[in-house]
Amino acid sequence: MPNRPTLKTIGQMAGLSHVAVSKALRDAPDISAATKERVKKIAEELGYTPNLAARNLYLKRTSTIGMMVPAMGDNTAYDYIFNEVSAAAAELGYCVMLGSSHRRRDLEAWHCRMMVGNQVGVIIVASCTNDVSHIKAACGPTPVIFIGGKISQEENFALVCDYRHSAEVAVEHLTGLGHKRIALLSYEPENLTIQQKEEGFSEAMERRGLIPQIVQTGDAANTMQAGKEAVEQLLEQGELPTALWCASDYMAIGVINVLKRQGLSVPGDVSVVGHDDLYFSRYPDRGLTTLHIPMTDLGKAAVELAISLIEQKGGVQPRQVFKPSLVIRDSTGPVRA
Repeated sequence: MPNRPTLKTIGQMAGLSHVAVSKALRDAPDISAATKERVKKIAEELGYTPNLAARNLYLKRTSTIGMMVPAMGDNTAYDYIFNEVSAAAAELGYCVMLGSSHRRRDLEAWHCRMMVGNQVGVIIVASCTNDVSHIKAACGPTPVIFIGGKISQEENFALVCDYRHSAEVAVEHLTGLGHKRIALLSYEPENLTIQQKEEGFSEAMERRGLIPQIVQTGDAANTMQAGKEAVEQLLEQGELPTALWCASDYMAIGVINVLKRQGLSVPGDVSVVGHDDLYFSRYPDRGLTTLHIPMTDLGKAAVELAISLIEQKGGVQPRQVFKPSLVIRDSTGPVRA
């Protein structure tokens, strides 16, 4: 493997000291324009990239933010929030080091320790469990910003989603269409996110004099399968409601697939609402009514808070609450007479 070009390498080719090369690459005012151009051309030809670790060590600062999520890819919304955090950080001159715990506490702690060892300034964590003591122990003095719904009121830095609000909005929409027999389909584990949705749903139904029905099946690792199992259970029992609110969009897709295979129409026979507003919800053949999480706003807020902690600046709220909003598409309609 060839040696990586350094400031010294460029200096030898340009006949300059490594200090002069460093100044030229940083557009220092005491270096002539001709020298800057010559140095930058050599650096480009050599494929030189700055050693940020060394620079940050010298400047006693960091340009890296850590981020820990439970999973990436299928059956998650974490791809989207990472994309927003990464884009917002890049705009402000920071990069993001990502770790996925595969919903395991031991991997969550291991990744956090590695990030701390790599001198990240802050770690943004979407935890896989309500208990975050292992994360705080692994991070030590490195600040942690928790995002999502599994966060207690005791955490200093947190950006949370109001899932009780999601429940109120979903029930209001469905009852407004005339539905009275409505079920919430959720999945394990019973974390704070799920608890908020279940409690909010029960409260919203009971305020309207309706009986809440909650069906919990499957696991967060495969919510599409959980949705399939839940609606199959309701069909077997002969207790299929006229409307279903699903705890995630993936769960809603599993539900719709089963209903259509059974010859039932959506929304003619059963209205279906999801949660998260993932990309496939907008496809014409899906048209899923769902609750939209403001991912862009959440990502930007997380990065702004992270940088304020790294640069020790004030003026940024340490705790913020984001409310999902209803997006009406084709999967909900009036209750059939």
